[in-house]
Amino acid sequence: MRSQNISIKRIFILILYPLSHRISIIKTLYFNFYYFPIKVALRFPVILHYGVKLKKMKGTVELDCDRIKPGMVRLGRTYYGFHTRHHHTIWEQKGGKVIFGSNICLGRGTFISVGYRGNLTFGDSVVFGGNSKIICWKSIRIGARTLVSWNAQIIDTDFHSTLNTIFKTRNRTESSIVIGSHNWIGFGCTLLKGSVTPNHCIVGANTSLKSDYSKSGENIVLAFEQHAKVIVQNITFDEQAESSKEEMPEVKPAFMIVDQQSRLKHKSG
Repeated sequence: MRSQNISIKRIFILILYPLSHRISIIKTLYFNFYYFPIKVALRFPVILHYGVKLKKMKGTVELDCDRIKPGMVRLGRTYYGFHTRHHHTIWEQKGGKVIFGSNICLGRGTFISVGYRGNLTFGDSVVFGGNSKIICWKSIRIGARTLVSWNAQIIDTDFHSTLNTIFKTRNRTESSIVIGSHNWIGFGCTLLKGSVTPNHCIVGANTSLKSDYSKSGENIVLAFEQHAKVIVQNITFDEQAESSKEEMPEVKPAFMIVDQQSRLKHKSG
């Protein structure tokens, strides 16, 4: 009798869990059995939530992890209150390869487009808040424990080539993007072709990147629109405080402290 009650309880959990977490059962089944062998697909490593549109499904999807477990990759999860039923997560894989680590979450409204020769790689514990665009025609590699806010754009192509009218040379339209491990990409950021960030890097909101910043070292902050530059060094993203959600005392940024000190000197002088 007890074993029968346990089995009934499990059935209710299997039925209610997808409903309470807004999981699309049909699209989850289709995605897993389309890309993975049966033994892998039966573990349901990729979960698709409501609002996911599978526009194109070509190429391959691989899992780079020690142990395959259910829901290690989630597509279209709602993170913010401004997400509505009108925000759709779009999967458009024309070819190429997508590699997922474990504990990946791409928020609602994220647009993923992979070209015919694109290679898109996610490290472990990568989170996209939502309403962001990832367009990979050549190569994009996102390091482990990277947090991307909303409305960010990561694009490794110019889409259209340009021609030098004097020398008749054609410029390169695609270049790889590498995001280091433990990065925090602020909302509204744009990472264009050739962007490279070091490990333990913070990119301020509405910042545009188009260069290799790895030579500036780790624990840096990149900010300012159009042409990003290092504004603070020896700063990193406090991942433990974010996970514990404890109230922390207000700490003024280093550049604000320097600015206030200079003002005091000017007034005293």
